[in-house]
Formats: sequence, structure tokens, C-alpha cells
Amino acid sequence: MEDKEIRELFTEYNSKLDSVLSLNKASLERIKLENTKKQARFILVKRSIEVAFFLLVMVILGKFTVNHWGKLHLVVSGILVQFFALIALIGSIGQLVLAAQVDYAKPIVEIREKIEKINIHSLLFIKLTFLSAPVWWAYPIVALTYFFNFDIFPYLDSAFVYRYVIINALLLIPLLWFLKKLSYKNLHIEWVRRLLDILASNNTKRAVEFLRDIEEFKK
Repeated sequence: MEDKEIRELFTEYNSKLDSVLSLNKASLERIKLENTKKQARFILVKRSIEVAFFLLVMVILGKFTVNHWGKLHLVVSGILVQFFALIALIGSIGQLVLAAQVDYAKPIVEIREKIEKINIHSLLFIKLTFLSAPVWWAYPIVALTYFFNFDIFPYLDSAFVYRYVIINALLLIPLLWFLKKLSYKNLHIEWVRRLLDILASNNTKRAVEFLRDIEEFKK
């Protein structure tokens, strides 16, 4: 076989190989895109349920506050719990809007980045848990009064209540600093990484790792 024929065979083979590789790559991209679309649809359903739930909570707490307007501690407790429910509601609505605005015409990496930012939504609830810690007493006061019509506040020691309020007021600034640091952008800080590893779900951990890799790549 002459050199010319061999070169032609190699050229034909390379052309076929490139076609096969391109086809496989396109197929993989379509599979990834379909999986991402399914994930986005699941997120839309999940966030819609969250929005409906927190709207219901807001209505219940609003009625609770109005019905007990004459008792200051019940009103304050109701407003505090309603405040955290409002933050959760706003966060869920924002995530719902973000999921609905995903542009599937964009490159798959950009789409994945937006989806994973939606997936770290659970970090909001982790932060809300820490943020509400100083006023945790509002939750049992509201729950006991709403479900059992039992007001526990008169049975609490007034000196304990005053000390508790003062101590937690002093801890507010360090707590806000702590919550600001608790972000996927601070995974280089060991305590942040360890805390997220303990508190976050597997899905959230994967999202955090992906976003960290994207941040590193952009640098």
C-alpha cells in the first residue's frame, strides 16, 4: 500500500473519529442538560411548597398577634417568630424566581452554577436557626399559647428573663459576624468548613463544593 493511500486512510479514520467524539460529547451535554432541567423542575415544586407553607405561617402568626394584642409578651413573641418566617418566605420566593429564570440556552456550566446557588438555599435556614437562638423563647411561648392555650410567661422568673435578654443583646454583634462568615466563599476557613460539613445536607455539600471550584476557576 502506497504512502498516499495510507495517509488517506488515516485522514478518513481521523474524520470518523472526530465525528464520533463530537456526537458523544453532544449526547453527554444533552443528558446533562436534561438532568439539570429535571432538577430545576423539582426545585420549582419544592420552593413553591415552601412559599405556600410560609405564607400560611405568616397568616396564622398575624392572627395570633392580633388576637393577643392586649398582652405585650405574646405580641412581641408573635412578631419575632413572624419576622423569621418572613425572612424564610422572602428567601424562598427569591429562589423560586431564580429557578424560573434559568436560561437553558446558556453553557451548561453557567446553568449548573445557577442551579447550585439555588441548592445552597438550605444555608439560609441554618443561619436563621442561629440567628433566632437569642430569642428561642418566643417559639415555645407562641406554640404553647396557640396549640394548648397555655401562657407560660407568667411562670418565668423575672430576674432570669432580664439577664437572658441583656446577655443575648451583647452577643448579637458577634453572632452577626459569625453568620456573615458562614458562607461557601469561606471554605478556606477550617471552622466554616467543619461546621458546614456537620450541619449541611449532602446535596448542599455538593453544591458548596461545586461553587467553590467555580470561584477558584474564575480566579
